[in-house]
Amino acid sequence: MSRLTRLAFQIYHRKTKLTPKVNGSFQALTTSTVASSPLARPEVLDTRFTKDVPSYMTDIYTWAYVNPTNVRLLDNQYIVDTLLFFNARVLEREVISRLEPGCKAIQVGHTHGHLVPQAAMKIGPKGNFSVVDVTPIQADHAQEKVQDFPWCKVRLGDACIVENILPKGEVPHDVAYAFMILHEVPDDRKYQIVNNMLQSVREGGRVVWAEYHGPPYWYNPTRYFMPFIFNWLEPFALRMWDTEIESFASENLKKQFTWSKTVYGGNLYQVVVAENRQLSTL
Repeated sequence: MSRLTRLAFQIYHRKTKLTPKVNGSFQALTTSTVASSPLARPEVLDTRFTKDVPSYMTDIYTWAYVNPTNVRLLDNQYIVDTLLFFNARVLEREVISRLEPGCKAIQVGHTHGHLVPQAAMKIGPKGNFSVVDVTPIQADHAQEKVQDFPWCKVRLGDACIVENILPKGEVPHDVAYAFMILHEVPDDRKYQIVNNMLQSVREGGRVVWAEYHGPPYWYNPTRYFMPFIFNWLEPFALRMWDTEIESFASENLKKQFTWSKTVYGGNLYQVVVAENRQLSTL
């Protein structure tokens, strides 16, 4: 690991305190949400955009995910491609490939770009597709993208509450997936979201995460500057460099799934798939 990368990790771990292991995994106690970027400053918005939105979103990510003007500008596939160093489409294809026409699936967290309508079209009218997001403006954008697809629905809710991923009385999902979401949430929420997603799928179903990974290989220049971008704009992201997604799952749930991982973009990105041990028909 380079000196610059080690320095970035030292900064990150000074920001994050961990409790002792619970079910074999460390859990975050507190994580600093002090934004070090002019872009990431808190903003004053109409309460309809911030009502019940977690504080870390309004403290850090208002500029990207809460401010309606900025969201309208950033919700563009070409910007997504650029921000992910032109790896977005291969990651999206990997996620879409896990869906089948007629399946029941949920996307946890709306994402900018074309992923939501692509997933809706892949699932088709014989299936059932949901999107859940914690911010009103993101839920609104998701609704706009699926308004012509009656088999789709959008819920405003926090994925840290399992009923927002799988409402009571609803049939479990065939597929639950999240695209570049975990790195944006504090560590305690990573544990909650991963476990809630695992609990939401049927026997034989699968959970898919497209996420940051690392450190990138030595020849990948992102290895040397991304830690500082993370600390500047996305202070919870560096955790993805030293923690496997599997480790966020409780021991009991972890054992119920078969885990696989494929890396992309010179080890900067990963797609992790957790499949129930019962053979899936998908």
